[in-house]
Amino acid sequence: MHEYINEIFIENKELKDINPRACGDAKCMPGHYWPESGMPKGSRPYYMLHYIVSGRGLYYTPDATYELKAGQIFVVMPNELIAYEADEKDPWRYCWVNFESMLDLSDVFSQYVITVPECAHIFNAFRDCKDIARGTEWYICGKIFELISLLDKHRSPDNNQIHRYVRIAKNYIDVYYTDPDLRVSNMSEKLNLDRSYFSKIFSKHIGKSPQQYIVELRLDRAADIMVNQGLTPGEAAQHVGYGDIFNFSRMFKRRFGVSPSSYAVKK
Repeated sequence: MHEYINEIFIENKELKDINPRACGDAKCMPGHYWPESGMPKGSRPYYMLHYIVSGRGLYYTPDATYELKAGQIFVVMPNELIAYEADEKDPWRYCWVNFESMLDLSDVFSQYVITVPECAHIFNAFRDCKDIARGTEWYICGKIFELISLLDKHRSPDNNQIHRYVRIAKNYIDVYYTDPDLRVSNMSEKLNLDRSYFSKIFSKHIGKSPQQYIVELRLDRAADIMVNQGLTPGEAAQHVGYGDIFNFSRMFKRRFGVSPSSYAVKK
């Protein structure tokens, strides 16, 4: 069995957000160990992501030892002491990319090992970018952003992610509350969440259900524009997404205790 290394060297453009430094692929010899200097562990001054195409191996991190297989990514964090070793019987082949970043990627790379086989095409692109005549660095940079996006999408919905879902939904309502077709079901579908679960987490963090938030926002905006812009109740209703003036009047009176026309006169 022969070892194979295809390392692609690129120009250092000193980019701030994502700055690619190298990429390539390798087919390791049985038992191949890094670092090769004889030291038990070594470090890299940048991020290094390996995607295992085939075979197996071990990854030694500061906290634990991981047994890895095809379809998994192992993450080398900047300046952390680590080591990795190809299996004696079924040594791995992997693709990799090295990059520097000024971004906070702690959420995306919160684990040393990530199982997302859907990333294979991106690492194949790193491997094959030697065929690009010009703009290689920008191409790799774009692929790294694509990879980060895909990894972030597959993260478990921890508390930070749940908060993010709620903030996205609240912002969406704040922007599109005037749309008569605004629906809670559409929002939960866009967020790829079950409707009942979406309503539950929204209510927990905002203090009211998504539907209640939409209704109260529309009515509050309607009350404001009737008073400050002189719109009639019918005009205000249409402006905030109510096509049915009778439904608008009923909901308005329920919230403010008076009809829209009486509210505008009193104010």
